Amino acid sequence: MKIAVISDTHDHLENLVSAIERINEAGAQELIHCGDLCSPFVIDRLAKFNGKVHVVFGNNDGDKFTINRVSSKFNNIIIHGEAGIIETPDGDIAFAHKPELARGFASTGKYSAVFYGHPHRHRIEDINGTPFINPGELMGLVEKPGWIIFSTEDKSTFHYDL
Repeated sequence: MKIAVISDTHDHLENLVSAIERINEAGAQELIHCGDLCSPFVIDRLAKFNGKVHVVFGNNDGDKFTINRVSSKFNNIIIHGEAGIIETPDGDIAFAHKPELARGFASTGKYSAVFYGHPHRHRIEDINGTPFINPGELMGLVEKPGWIIFSTEDKSTFHYDL
């Protein structure tokens, strides 16, 4: 299974729309957003993904009530709160915005991968055999905008630049 992972959109709609188009072309079956959407109007762009979209809140997601309300209009958007866990045929995957919370998931050894956002830097680590991955940012403030596609079958990661 291919899972696309994005983070730290910060209302940058142009980058998000381009990324979703390319992620759909790449054939990802699910999409994880590791937080900092920022505004509710990001949701309808995320809904253009061809599969399920899993979202956790970041520290800059101000109007969580409206983000939840807008998300409920779309069948493919799932808001998980501060952290999320999804089941895949190859093991459970955990994700959060803050690296400290995500690191706690990774340290348990229970997950086939753990994703996080917040520092705006693409990074791949291994914590006791668990891939611990920040996909980078879509905003383009600190690094070139980008995301990853993760294969649950072989735990390979490919980073895409926008």
